[in-house]
Amino acid sequence: MLLRGDAERAGLATSRIYPLIASGALTTVMPGCFARASHVAKLDAWGRFALAGRAFALSHDAFLTGWAAAMLCKLPTVGRPPARPTAIRPKAPGRGSQNLKHGRLLVADIPERHRYRRGQLRVTSPAWSVADVVRTTRLPDGLVVADAAARNNIELGALVSLMNRWPGIAKLRWVAEYAEPNAETPIESLGRFTFYEYDFPLPVANAWVGRDRPEWRVDGLLPWHWWVKEGDGAVKYNNRSDASDIVRKQNDREYALRRLGLEVLRYRWDDVYHRRGDFAQKIRAMFRERPPRKEPVRWWKEVPGVGPVEPKPEDWPSPHPTRIVLPVGWRDDLRDS
Repeated sequence: MLLRGDAERAGLATSRIYPLIASGALTTVMPGCFARASHVAKLDAWGRFALAGRAFALSHDAFLTGWAAAMLCKLPTVGRPPARPTAIRPKAPGRGSQNLKHGRLLVADIPERHRYRRGQLRVTSPAWSVADVVRTTRLPDGLVVADAAARNNIELGALVSLMNRWPGIAKLRWVAEYAEPNAETPIESLGRFTFYEYDFPLPVANAWVGRDRPEWRVDGLLPWHWWVKEGDGAVKYNNRSDASDIVRKQNDREYALRRLGLEVLRYRWDDVYHRRGDFAQKIRAMFRERPPRKEPVRWWKEVPGVGPVEPKPEDWPSPHPTRIVLPVGWRDDLRDS
């Protein structure tokens, strides 16, 4: 990333920048901010959005936040990128929020512990960045990011009180309570969200099962009902030389799970992102066909960095619906507002 002011201080005059643009070596990210054209050409929509976010924050000496800042923490993206990035400046006399052509410039009290630097770039803390994502996007998308944050020990609870009067706080409060650090992929998070949305008994994320010892880890286990959910989104079979091996191992795995007495419900990204109602019908059928038993399947809890351990009483899910209520406005997507 090259800012005009930095270039001039380094001795690269404006008269030398524009010939580089004309030759195709540089491209304009936004007025006064340039990047290598070859680099930009390789970026997808989210990559270009992240680049625009860094340029916007640098150009206005503000703290980058929201989706673009969360991407710096290697957290997942879901759906489409916002039309414009968001940056925040601390409150000061005469300073107000602005909706500009290239981004949203907000004004807020940012505690020092949530002000970070990455080289020249100022950025809000990982927790603040994720909180802004959760507040301003649909709850399923926000849960994907919050699960990944929890897996990386990013704590959101303290942000609930700091942002208590901000738009979307109900979503942040809900996600801070129900984020699951054991959910390892976005498709697992979205699959679990369907259980919240339709008030089903909740699965245990990435539990281990086996006859006498932990043998197989499953995306989601319903131990009282003797079935598991398994997402197909992590592996693509097309154009892979080892596709047949992947399919064979998957079939062997399902055979072993069924030998333990477990039924398997497989699902894909489209099932849990675009057609959760249809997926819920399949889940409902599984519960109808497999009511809770008196004896649960043998299972072990996955502890990150440790592995499978015996579950404690508080680790056991209820065999009944949890009655967890989704927050008002959970479908609202404010990423472009």
